[in-house]
Amino acid sequence: MPTRRSILQSAAVLSATSVAPKVVFADDIAQSGHIGVIYDSRHLESRTFGGRASRLGFLTHAIEGDITDFWQTELRSLWKRGPVTIAGLTERPALFLLEQLGWDYGLRVVYQAEHETGEPGSAEHRIVRSANPGLKRQLEAAGALWPSALAEQILTAPRDLAATDYTPSGSAMTAYLGEPTKLYSWIIAPRPAA
Repeated sequence: MPTRRSILQSAAVLSATSVAPKVVFADDIAQSGHIGVIYDSRHLESRTFGGRASRLGFLTHAIEGDITDFWQTELRSLWKRGPVTIAGLTERPALFLLEQLGWDYGLRVVYQAEHETGEPGSAEHRIVRSANPGLKRQLEAAGALWPSALAEQILTAPRDLAATDYTPSGSAMTAYLGEPTKLYSWIIAPRPAA
């Protein structure tokens, strides 16, 4: 099983041997001070979430499950300049890796929810970490429009969602092998100084 150290060492080796493209997303986030939004383009719900985030004025970045290239070419340089909040709707492995990488930069998962899609347009929502007790009810009321409602709820008022519990999210991949495809919404943000 790969360790956090081996993942970071592999990323360092790969980044030393590749030519990085222009860092557009990271530079724009750093200059604007906005939250960066990551979505998984393989899932309609996640694309809808990303589209709504873009229309709300947030800078977005699409991945196809794997965050390695995004980490190497953009996010690492952004976080080296200072801890910056990111949010997303992705599968579990992307959340797990981003959470682990964020710890070295003073970032923690401050909001997390699971969204298990069922029949077209429906989903079961489980809020794992949030300060907003009504979020599940709001997502259920939105029905098939839940990805857009989710973007509005977590991106326009993230401070209201931030939990004060900064323990690891427990999103380790091995405990969930064989689970049905779920999407995870999350916010990774700087931990406030005590």
